[in-house]
Amino acid sequence: MKAINCIIFLLLVALKSQAQNVMTSSPYSMFGIGELESGLYGQNAAMGGVSYGMRNNTLINIENPAGLTALESKRLLTELSIFLKNESYTSGGSSNQAFTGSFSALMLGGRVIPRWYTAVSLTPYSSVGYYFQSSQPVEGNPHENYDAAFIGSGGISKVTWSNAYLLSQHWSLGMNISYLFGNIVLSEQQSDLIVDRKMHARALYANLGVQYHRALNHDLSYTLGAVYGYRQKLDITNAKYIVNGNAHEKKKQRSQKQSLPQYFGIGGCLQYKKWTYALDYAFQQYSSLTSTDSRIEFRDVNECRIGVCYFPNGYSSDSFWKQVAYKTGINISSSYMTINGNTGFSLRFNAGLSLPVFRGRIDTSIFYDRMQLKKGTLNRDVIGATVSFTLGEIFYHSKLK
Repeated sequence: MKAINCIIFLLLVALKSQAQNVMTSSPYSMFGIGELESGLYGQNAAMGGVSYGMRNNTLINIENPAGLTALESKRLLTELSIFLKNESYTSGGSSNQAFTGSFSALMLGGRVIPRWYTAVSLTPYSSVGYYFQSSQPVEGNPHENYDAAFIGSGGISKVTWSNAYLLSQHWSLGMNISYLFGNIVLSEQQSDLIVDRKMHARALYANLGVQYHRALNHDLSYTLGAVYGYRQKLDITNAKYIVNGNAHEKKKQRSQKQSLPQYFGIGGCLQYKKWTYALDYAFQQYSSLTSTDSRIEFRDVNECRIGVCYFPNGYSSDSFWKQVAYKTGINISSSYMTINGNTGFSLRFNAGLSLPVFRGRIDTSIFYDRMQLKKGTLNRDVIGATVSFTLGEIFYHSKLK
């Protein structure tokens, strides 16, 4: 129980500190609700982030909550994830590079009663982080310029309560209820003048998942999964703070209209002897987001994820290295953002290991992510690593029937 108390304490600390995390250094995170985060946490990050058809007894699957019905019946599981990444951006002849790293996710999950499984989690949804200087024309006098610094920070976090019910031997149904919250600060500084635009965002959101699992024989099984999330309004309140020397002024602004995108996804997983193969497809309607800059437009996203895992001898082996799982994956998607009408794509390669430790496993992943828009409008290269630690604490001393 000491581990459980420690886990709850970590959740409270993480909830308080999540908004302070620096998740990105992209100058384009100043648009919309920031840069959307993905692939920075989870046991399957090394497999390209596949999730819709994934299930096992230690996987807290919040992407498709129906997969929770495969969790161990006697243990409370927790998963803590961190990341490190080096980002490099090139746009219009200028470049920017930065190193970031932070906590990225915390999850707890287990069985409540026979057939009912639950989990709670804290994960990032979007992030804002940038600093750059620019020369701007003086209003009313375009022949004169002034130097200004632009700074952005903050983001939106997501607290999720996931529930799953084992309908039958083969069918599982799951639902996520999420609360999104966060603060974003966009600042422009010039000489003695500072203009801060502060946004507070919040929304209550739900999405559904279903899985069908069947074992054909001892060596062969498969799982099919599907998820759906509806379009939901995101409430954003705005305030502008102006500091000019010793003078301070606060101006309330009209609330901003944004929507969380509707999405659906399908996926499958095939397990044959020591191998696991998985494939996901997702459609995300990011065109529901609006931009305050005429150069920026949000587009719908099509995404494909492919993952492979090789697990030599499983948990029963006496050899450490035969208990190690070897994973790799690829993720390719269209860009959710266009600049001056220029579209593009994003491609990510992953590889990693799942290592056995006392009462759990450590999942590591290294990745290379490349996003490129047409005509050299924006090129982004990211090299990084994620680490997820999964711990199992005995919750039931006798197995529930």
